[in-house]
Amino acid sequence: MAIKEPRLRSLLTQAERNASYGKNAAAETIYRQILDEAPNAEEAWLGLAEVINDPAEKRAAYGRALELEPDMPAAIAGLAVLDGRPIPPEVEVALAAEAAAEAEAPRPAPLLVAESEPEEGHEPAAYELVCYRHPDRSTSLRCYNCDRPICISCANKTPVGYICPECQREAEDAFFNSKPLDYLIAVLVSLPISLLAGYLMVNFFSRGFLFFILIFFISGAVGSFIGRITKRAIGGRRGRYLPGLVVAMMILGVAIPALPILFAILTGNLGGVLALLGPGIYLFVGASAAYWQMR
Repeated sequence: MAIKEPRLRSLLTQAERNASYGKNAAAETIYRQILDEAPNAEEAWLGLAEVINDPAEKRAAYGRALELEPDMPAAIAGLAVLDGRPIPPEVEVALAAEAAAEAEAPRPAPLLVAESEPEEGHEPAAYELVCYRHPDRSTSLRCYNCDRPICISCANKTPVGYICPECQREAEDAFFNSKPLDYLIAVLVSLPISLLAGYLMVNFFSRGFLFFILIFFISGAVGSFIGRITKRAIGGRRGRYLPGLVVAMMILGVAIPALPILFAILTGNLGGVLALLGPGIYLFVGASAAYWQMR
């Protein structure tokens, strides 16, 4: 069954573009979405077979496509390659003819598609693209990398256009070169320093207004030191979660020395709240400085 419904045709186009860009995971997601709504769409079965890696699933998808269209050249060729058999000559000729026809075919308009023949006196209905992450939101924006439609909430503006969250994450991954061991090293380095700084803040720097001012000015230096020494310990490598991990160690470094105060507050001694003001200022300023040092 050829796909005629405009929204599914648009999704099929997105999936094919993702596949052509090598984004097989994104293409697979869209193909499966199409098949959930149109399980007899042989084009979607063929596309799914070409982007999945599991041989059994690939064989089943090609087989389903051939059940729906027995003379589909791409599916016949795909099964032959999967079985280690040569592609029949007549199939190669058919594939070459299809490729030539696609190369000569004009590219369709990407955004608006007529849903049906217009009735007399009425304008044709137009179909707007919907965000691939929020199907209930229409949009005219596309990710410049994968070409999928995205709503304004998902769009991240860059100097060359809008990018979707998945492509942005993939682009950011190129800058993260940390190793799993780096996370353990970051804990072993930042936690002892954070405990020492937290102990001093809780027990010696929460004694009055002048101490609060002093905490405000030294917290940034302490946080920067923790961030710099931790980053040096891991060889300057960057990790997506390393900044948050160091901040968590700083919070833990204050929370442990402050446990007696926290217990006192829980038992009704509200006077301990003021004693936590200094450590709170330290965490607000110092953790921010450490976070940016680790980025």
